[in-house]
Amino acid sequence: MSNLEVYAPAVDNKLYSLHELGESCKLAVHTLFSDDFAAPPRVLIIKVHTKAGKQVEIGIPYDHDDLAWARIDGKIIE
Repeated sequence: MSNLEVYAPAVDNKLYSLHELGESCKLAVHTLFSDDFAAPPRVLIIKVHTKAGKQVEIGIPYDHDDLAWARIDGKIIE
């Protein structure tokens, strides 16, 4: 069971779920990046650079059992 939820709110107020809470992280990565044409990824990282100069990273492991993680300026958030 993962700790990750991915969704897209639309302008018509509908909510499109791309990954439900509890589904494996591997499934979330596979939704965005298939290993059918290349070597499988180890992790999918989403990085945001804030206006204040902070770096926020979300890591989604390509694994059925691992949990997603978050870091701010390189420090893991527990």
